[in-house]
Amino acid sequence: MKNFLILGLLALLLFSVSAALSLWLNQSKQTEASAEKDKDKDKDKALAKGPKGGDPKEAVEPRQAASKTPDGPAGGAESAALNLREQQDKLVRRAAQVELVVRDLQSQREATEASLRQVLNELKNVSTETGKLDALADDLKKKKVEFEAGEKKNVDKIAAMYDAMTPEAAGPILKQMADSGRLELAAKILVQMKERNAARVLEALGDPALALQILEKMRGIRTATPPAPVVPAKGP
Repeated sequence: MKNFLILGLLALLLFSVSAALSLWLNQSKQTEASAEKDKDKDKDKALAKGPKGGDPKEAVEPRQAASKTPDGPAGGAESAALNLREQQDKLVRRAAQVELVVRDLQSQREATEASLRQVLNELKNVSTETGKLDALADDLKKKKVEFEAGEKKNVDKIAAMYDAMTPEAAGPILKQMADSGRLELAAKILVQMKERNAARVLEALGDPALALQILEKMRGIRTATPPAPVVPAKGP
C-alpha cells in the first residue's frame, strides 16, 4: 500500500507540473503577441509624426523626394508589407512550436491522470480485500474460541470419567490414545484430573518413556493456560 501511495503522490506532482508549464506557455504566447502589436503601433506613430523638430517643410520635403525616387511610395509599402509578412511567419512558426509543446504536455497530463485513476482504483480494491481478510480473520478467531471452549467441556467430562475409573483400567486406554497420535489429548485429560489420580494413571501406563512425554506435554499445557481466578468465599 505504501508503494501505491507513493505512485499517487508522484502522479499528482506530475499533473501539477504539467498544468503549470501549460499556463506559463500560454502566458508567454500572449505576451509575445502583445509585444509585437505594441511595436507595430510605435512604428505607425513614428511615421505619422515625421522627423524630429516639427518643421512641416522638413516633413514635406522627404515625402516629395521620396516621390521623385524610382521606388516611390509603392516601394516603401512593399517593404513594409514584406516585413509584416516575415513577422507573421515568425509568429506562425512560434505558435506552431508552442502548440506542439502544449499538445505534448496535454498528452503527459492525460497519461498522468489515467495512471492516477488506476492507482486510486487499485487502492480501493486493496482496501476492499483488506476488509474482507479482516472479517475472515475475526470469524476464524471466533470459531477457534468456540472450538476451544467446546473441546474444554469435552475434556472436562472425559477427565471426570477417568477420575471415577481405577488407574489399572484408565492407564491402558490413555496409553493406546497416546500411541495412536493423540498424545496431547491424553495430556489434557490428565491435567484436568485430580493430581493423585493422574499420578496413579501415569504409573499404571507401564512405560516410563511415554509417561515422561506426557508429563512434558502436561507442563506445557499448564504453562500456556492461565490459572483460574480465585473467588473469595462468602462470609456467613
